[in-house]
Amino acid sequence: MVTQAQRRISTRTRLLEAATACLVEAGYAELTTTAVAKRAGLSQGALFRYFPSKQALLGATAEHLFGTLRSLYEARFGAAMRKGAVTLVGALELLAELLQDPRYLAALELHTAARTDLALRASLDPVVHRHAENLRRLARALPIERSATGRISLDDAVDLATLALQGAAVHRLAVRDTTAFERAVGALTRLALSTSPALPAPPAARRRPARPTSVRHVKGSR
Repeated sequence: MVTQAQRRISTRTRLLEAATACLVEAGYAELTTTAVAKRAGLSQGALFRYFPSKQALLGATAEHLFGTLRSLYEARFGAAMRKGAVTLVGALELLAELLQDPRYLAALELHTAARTDLALRASLDPVVHRHAENLRRLARALPIERSATGRISLDDAVDLATLALQGAAVHRLAVRDTTAFERAVGALTRLALSTSPALPAPPAARRRPARPTSVRHVKGSR
């Protein structure tokens, strides 16, 4: 028998999934409480019983969205680990693939909106920081040779890659540049390889010491 608490959790989840779907499909500008309630099959009054304002709905949607992304990332990173060694290029390509997920691009819209929405920013900040730390944790667990990141720490490498690829995502959304991620991954890979410590040169082949020229004593010579 379903309890009252279980029904509340189910209804709340349905509203959050509806809000996420509206955000992914129509964008932040079209995300209204009316659209979310309609998609969830509920009245606006029911929505406001769970979320007293649109800002509260947006904050909870961000938490729900990043939670979904966290589960996706853990599954994909886990699959990569089970395959064995992960190269630096492979890790960057995996990160780029994850950051092109439509749900992540929807999360970027919330980032942008938070610039002028202080209430949204307040609810989004802790979620974003936890998400970034989770990415670092997943990257630390990957069997990447630490020397591959060069003279910077793995955490710094993850931060650099994430921020660069976020920029590529925003650029791609703005101008529909389909090669932005490919170029960003290429540039990051070249940068990482250029800062890696050079491999020691192979030892030169040992030369045999030259034999002293023998002097043949010709008959008649002294």
